[in-house]
Amino acid sequence: MSLIKKPNELNVQTKIKMLIYGQAGMGKTTLALSSPNPLLIDFDNGINRINYSHIKDTVQVEKYDDILTLLNKEDLSAYDTLIIDTGGKMLDSMTSYIIRNNPKLGRANGMLTQNGYGQRKAEFTSLCRLINEKNKDVVFVAHRQTTMDGDDVRYVPLFGGSNYDALVTELDLVGYLEANGSKRTITFEPTSRSDGKNTCNLPPVMEIPTILDKDGNEIAENNFLEEKVFKHYR
Repeated sequence: MSLIKKPNELNVQTKIKMLIYGQAGMGKTTLALSSPNPLLIDFDNGINRINYSHIKDTVQVEKYDDILTLLNKEDLSAYDTLIIDTGGKMLDSMTSYIIRNNPKLGRANGMLTQNGYGQRKAEFTSLCRLINEKNKDVVFVAHRQTTMDGDDVRYVPLFGGSNYDALVTELDLVGYLEANGSKRTITFEPTSRSDGKNTCNLPPVMEIPTILDKDGNEIAENNFLEEKVFKHYR
């Protein structure tokens, strides 16, 4: 059999690795939970900040080993998407895990050495591969941080620090969630003020629908990512 394939013969990866980020209070976790059949992996105790009507099955993580146990030993057949909230806290836990297993990769202040950051990139790649082997989509949730590019303000994910560029190569989509007046929008396009990654030609700006009334009652189904992003990507 020839190793050369026609376009219609290619093996296409349909599972999504996504990061969504924004400032506190934007509803990032609720938006992430609009993915298909999600399981929330809570590194940040964020479950306590979600409207109860949106709470799904949850794993409250104490250390990075917990997520490895989850992926290797638990029955995840009921879930299509893993929500990791927040990705920044997960990477902090991963850092502690790496130093605990090899103290030479850490500094006295708890930070990683240069080789340690290389190991974290390898560990992150391994995690994404393991999730893919389980046939799951994954959505990482992250806070935003402000940086300066000359005189211009940029909002970037709080996700890996200087290691971010290496980590983002593993992702298919990166979206920035923000408020424009009373409306919330998300863009997956890289702009002069925010980071992004749009591998499936999503619209430049997408409005997030209102799903709760002023009293916190649900008035619409929480399915934005499933309907507007996942289906489009596939």
